Formats: sequence, C-alpha cells, structure tokens
Amino acid sequence: MLIYLNLGILMFMLSFFFMFILMKFLILKLKVFIEFELVKIFGLNFSVLMYFDYKTFMFMMVVLLISSMIIFYSIEYMNMDLYSIRFIYILMLFVFSMLMMIIGQNLLMILLGWDGLGLISYCLVIYYNSWGSYFSGMITILTNRLGDIGLLLSISMMSMYGDWNYMMVNFSFVNLLMIIFLMLGAFTKSAQVPFSSWLPMAMAAPTPISSLVHSSTLVTAGVYLMIRLKKLMFLNMKFKLFMLLLSLMTMFFSGMVASFENDFKKVIALSTLSQLGIMMMTLMLGFSMLSFFHLIIHAMFKSLLFMCAGLILHSMNNNQDVRYLGGMSKMLLLTLIYFHCSNLALCGFPFLSGFYSKDLILEYSIFSNLNMLILIMFYISLSFTVIYTFRLIFYSIYNLMMFNSNWLCYDNNIMNYSMTFMFIYSVLGGSLFSWMVFDSIMLIILSNSLKYFLNLLILCSMLIGLLMFLFNKMNLFKILFIFNFMNSMWFMNNFSSLFSKNFLSFSDKMFLLMDKGWFEKSSKDMMFMIYINFMKMENFIMMTMVSIFFFFFLF
Repeated sequence: MLIYLNLGILMFMLSFFFMFILMKFLILKLKVFIEFELVKIFGLNFSVLMYFDYKTFMFMMVVLLISSMIIFYSIEYMNMDLYSIRFIYILMLFVFSMLMMIIGQNLLMILLGWDGLGLISYCLVIYYNSWGSYFSGMITILTNRLGDIGLLLSISMMSMYGDWNYMMVNFSFVNLLMIIFLMLGAFTKSAQVPFSSWLPMAMAAPTPISSLVHSSTLVTAGVYLMIRLKKLMFLNMKFKLFMLLLSLMTMFFSGMVASFENDFKKVIALSTLSQLGIMMMTLMLGFSMLSFFHLIIHAMFKSLLFMCAGLILHSMNNNQDVRYLGGMSKMLLLTLIYFHCSNLALCGFPFLSGFYSKDLILEYSIFSNLNMLILIMFYISLSFTVIYTFRLIFYSIYNLMMFNSNWLCYDNNIMNYSMTFMFIYSVLGGSLFSWMVFDSIMLIILSNSLKYFLNLLILCSMLIGLLMFLFNKMNLFKILFIFNFMNSMWFMNNFSSLFSKNFLSFSDKMFLLMDKGWFEKSSKDMMFMIYINFMKMENFIMMTMVSIFFFFFLF
C-alpha cells in the first residue's frame, strides 16, 4: 500500500499548490490562455487549448483534495482486495480525465476528458465481477454514450466556424441544434431526467469510487460544462425554460424516490441527483456563480457522507438495507457524528457548509420571476431533502442493532484521518469559499413571513421524515402501489433499458443469423473445409506415390 500513500501525498500537495495559485488569480483577477497548435487543415485549427481562471483552479483544488483523502481512505478499505494496484491506477486515470475536462477550453479537448470519464467509469462500475455490476456498467456506459454523441455532433457543427473554441464564437450565428446537442451531453452526464436511472446503478462500484464520482468528478462534469457554456444556453429563452423544468422535475423525482428507498447507498445517490437538479435549476435562473458555489460546497460534504457510509456498511457486513441500520453509536461513534454532520450540511443546517449555498439559493429564488406553481414545486423538492435525510438519521439513532453481533467493526484510525479532514471542510468550507467566490457582500432583505415560512418548512419536513420512519417500521407502505412505483424510480429503470434491450436483441439476432449462420459457413468454416479437403487430396496423392514406388520396387 506504499503506492497509495505516495500518490495520496502527491495529490494533497498539488491541491495546496493550486490553492496558492488560486489566491493570486483571485486577487489579480487573472485569466490565462495556453494554446498549442497541432495542425491546420483547410482552415480548421486542431489545437490544444487550455484556459485558467480562479474557477478552474478552485475546482481542480477541490478534485485533488477529495481524491487525496479518498486514496488515504482506500489504504484500509481496499487492503484485502486482490487487485488493489489495478484499482489505484484506474482511479488516477479517472482523476486525470476530470482535470483534462476542467482545463479544456475547446470542445475537442473537453471531449478527450469527457470520453475518458465515461470509459473509466465503466471500468470502475464493473470492478466487482458480478452480473449485477455488468448490468449496471452497461446501463451506465450506454447512457453516457448518448451524451458523447451529442458532444460529437456539436463538434462537427462547430467545425464550420473554423475553430472549436466556444469563447471565440459569434453568438448571433449559433445554431439552436448545436445548443441542443450540448445540452444533451450535459444532461446525460449529470443524470437529469429522463437519463437519471444510471446514477443509482453506478453504486455497484467500490465505495471510494462512489465518493469520488458523486462528489466532484463524473456527475459534476455536466454542470461544470453548462456553467462554462452559460452564454450559449441563454440565447433561447424557451429552451432555457425547458431545461429549467427538466431540472425541477429531477429535483422533485429524486427527492420523492429517496424518501421511499430502503437501499442505503441508493438513498445517498438519489440525494446527489437532487443536488444536481438544484445546481441546474440555479444555473437556468441565471445565477451561475451561485450554482458553481453550491457545486464546490456539495463536493465537500458529499464525499464525507460516502466515506462514512462505506465504513457503516462494512460494519453491517455489507448489508445495504437502511432498516438494519442501528446500534452504531456503541461501535462507530466518531463515524456516526461525521455522518450526521454531513447529513445536516446536506439539509442546509445553520451554520454548516451547505447552509451558505442553499440559503442563498432559497432567497434568490424568491426574487426571480418564477411561476407560482414552479416555486411551490421547488420548495417541495427542497423539503424532500430534509425528509429523507432525517429519515436516515432516525434509522441510525433510534433503531436497534439488526445484524449478527459476531460481525463487529469499530472506528478505523486510517479512515478517520481522511474523514476528519473532510469534516473540517464540511463545517468551515461554506464560510471559507463564500469569501472566495463572492467578491461583494450580498444584502437580501426578506419579510418576516417569508423567513418564518422557510423555517416552518424545515420543521414540517423533519416531522414528515419522522412519520415516514415510523410508518416504515410498521410496514404500512407495503400495501400501497406507490411503494413499487417509487422503488422502481417511477419505472424509469424499465424506460432506460427499453431501447438498449431492443438494440441488443437485434444485434443478438444478427449474430445468430450471420456470424453463426451463412456468414460462418462462407468464411472460416468454408476455409477450414477447403483446407481439410486439400490435405486429404495431398495425403491421397502421397499414398498413391508411395504405393507406386513399392510396386515398381517389388516387381
């Protein structure tokens, strides 16, 4: 495990190096372009273009910091794994692809990191060799390939401008179809409706990978791309409203499903989906800096949440049912404290890190020109976050130990070091990064009724979470059709596999009819039969010649 330690220290030092560069870029307001022209064909520049500003360095710092803590966490978590060296190499490729996507300025370089994320995520989802992992990996890569196709089509349409640098494009001549393809790529990578089913299925990967994917790498790539392309996205207001409704539907759908879900890791995955919907909706409202701020803060406490979940699941003998979650305070007291603090940060509890972004989003949404129905759905979707979070908290506190007492696991020192570091950022990160992202004080004045309404909404959501915990213990949801409807993610799992099932069954029929049918007879089988007949003929001629020789020799 020496390679884990060395790579973790290297990435930790790189994150602090980028933090110092970030300070300089913030103070001097620097923006740096670095371009390497490779070849120029018929007026089209093939170049490597990198763009550095404070957003780039801030996101790179967060990615490297979380990756270093996850590598330290994996020293103990992957200790008994047979292929731990392969795991760390794939993990490093995954982080490198994300960094390439962050610093890329033209669509060609973004595509390299984009495809790297999709391909390596498939390798990580199928890391554990099981049929469930293979199925989840296939859904993951097929859904992400849709986004890759959208990005490729937008690159082909952008080639008519003679350059793939999207900042140099004259926005008055931009085709709406190109914006639709870019939106398709961003929505599939960030698992927005109707491409949401792959995100919970990707939980088949090891827990350190889930912590990295759901916090700062794969799923945030789509949001980061749309933040960079915000000028393109806001050219058509009807299209912007359509994306706003899709992101709102993602929030509502994921929050409602998570409130009924009993799989521990899927609840956390659906919470990630809900937060991605918040980021997308905030971006569509025009608050790009606020969306980027929430993306950075969410990465901090979500990585801690997955780290705590991995240790808790390990202590439960890898049982992922939340109804068995209980009795942890005797064994995993420090881990449980970190778990609850990250959950409260997810809810936006004052004055944890999530409060600084979510409270601003709530208050800015009031001043935006939104339809009353959209605003009500937005607040209901946010209340679902409190409901499923406090449902998890009640299960972990008030439930009894539901598993075999022979399988006991206590706090691990190596894991606790990385979790403690992320816990500090989950508590103080919101205050720290708010001074970096926002260069001026934002004074928002609300009436007392609106302030009391927000507090009352949180209290009612906590009460509903307690009631759902009690109803689930009494098995009241089993008699309802809605339980099956929610457990299958509004039947979106069937929808996602429907098209791939038809295509794969068609390819299977083609394989049986052609590769195993006449094509096989006319290719390798025919060549084999010709070769056998030729050898038989050669053998017959040789035996005839030997017979003639012996005939003349004897007579």
